[in-house]
Amino acid sequence: INGEGNRFCNELGTRAYVTDKMLSHDPFYAENKKWEESNGNLPTFSLVLSSSAAEDGKKHVDHYTHKGLLTRLEGVSALANWMGIDEEHVRSTLQQYQQGAEAGKDSWGKTSFRGVPQKDLDKEIFYAGTVTPVLHYCMGGVTINEEGSVLDQNGTAIPGLHAAGEVSGGVHGNNRLGGNSLLECTVYGTIVGKKIPIKPRATAASISSENTQAGNGQQRRDVTRAELAEHSSEEDCWIAIEGMVYDLTD
Repeated sequence: INGEGNRFCNELGTRAYVTDKMLSHDPFYAENKKWEESNGNLPTFSLVLSSSAAEDGKKHVDHYTHKGLLTRLEGVSALANWMGIDEEHVRSTLQQYQQGAEAGKDSWGKTSFRGVPQKDLDKEIFYAGTVTPVLHYCMGGVTINEEGSVLDQNGTAIPGLHAAGEVSGGVHGNNRLGGNSLLECTVYGTIVGKKIPIKPRATAASISSENTQAGNGQQRRDVTRAELAEHSSEEDCWIAIEGMVYDLTD
């Protein structure tokens, strides 16, 4: 709900659609579809949940309420007071939403309704918070194929160059579904990680073996565990790592 107490979009639309409707409250953006930093502060909006909607997302609502990001409000009067908008206007907005839900479609083309406020708005429990558009993911990036190889401008894989996660683009098409960012990182990170050749680690002698090699840049020699134990002070510190002994004395 905007600062005038009105709905302004189908809340279930894509992120791009809802964000565009939010930013369009700014006259310059509405005309040019471009946000200028000099425009001033981003417009803010009221996110309003009914008691049934809050129950559906109880885990998150409890968390955000505890953090002070959501406020519990009893009745439409308290909601309007919190929003700083005339009560009758807020009531009318909510009643229009109820009517749209009963009809199965509202003026914004919304056809799926869940968490509609109860009929008696004076007895409804609302949870409300302030929201604004933010940038938390970039859709653009280098083009990759299904194996995570980076492609050149001709669509040919560049040997030895791989990408996974937000640095790549095009994976989500025109609109990213919520929650798929980490999935993208995991899937393509795994694919790329499995195909990159990694030199096998050389087998190292166990620290518990009788001897281990000195690796201080000089000619290597065997070091017994007994000798290693003699160099265990701050002034004379040797340490064994994967079968090699290093003199870490400053």
